[in-house]
Amino acid sequence: MRGTAGLSNQSSDPSGINMSVYGLTGGIGVGKSTVANIFQESGIPVVLADDVGRQVAAKGSDGLAEIVRTFGADILDANGELDRRKLGTLIFNNPDRRRHLEGILHPRVRDLSQELFRNLEQVGNQIVIYESALLYETQRHTEMRGVILVTASEEQRIARVRSRDGSDEEDVRKRIRAQMDEEEKLGLADHIVDNSGDLQALHSNVSSLISELRQQQE
Repeated sequence: MRGTAGLSNQSSDPSGINMSVYGLTGGIGVGKSTVANIFQESGIPVVLADDVGRQVAAKGSDGLAEIVRTFGADILDANGELDRRKLGTLIFNNPDRRRHLEGILHPRVRDLSQELFRNLEQVGNQIVIYESALLYETQRHTEMRGVILVTASEEQRIARVRSRDGSDEEDVRKRIRAQMDEEEKLGLADHIVDNSGDLQALHSNVSSLISELRQQQE
């Protein structure tokens, strides 16, 4: 677990947010959601990038309207909501379409998440966690007080994903290989949470990190 010596007590984002926002990230199957839950149980709020993404592309939003203008009405389901499976199929292995989608979603996700951070700060929170699988890829790590990377062995990750959704082993391996290189993530992280043990060990690791982060606020 590495420290964050040399960083300021604020995120580097110029939005006027003074509390400490830490990014939480990691590859598929490492246990990010479990770590996020431990933070929440300790009283530290967590903003989930996936939830923010759903909000900015919700029915009636300007985000969804732009997605429809770009990709056509066929990506809507019978209720007029975004069919994420259809959209995923449309952009799969198509970098240009993926970039178009990211250009629509990512600025909106950033703006809404910043609004949520400000709201959380206004009610007295000093630390907030922003959980995002694409924290580095979207360059959001540059706005954080520090980055917490959750890690586990590839075999553990494969077993967890297969247990969770019944995926084929080779399919999970392909999804892992399609993500940002693990060594590159390790080189950019400020704190490492090793989730290669059992749940008790994970709780201990995260609790130690929470104590460290809170001490830095004093």
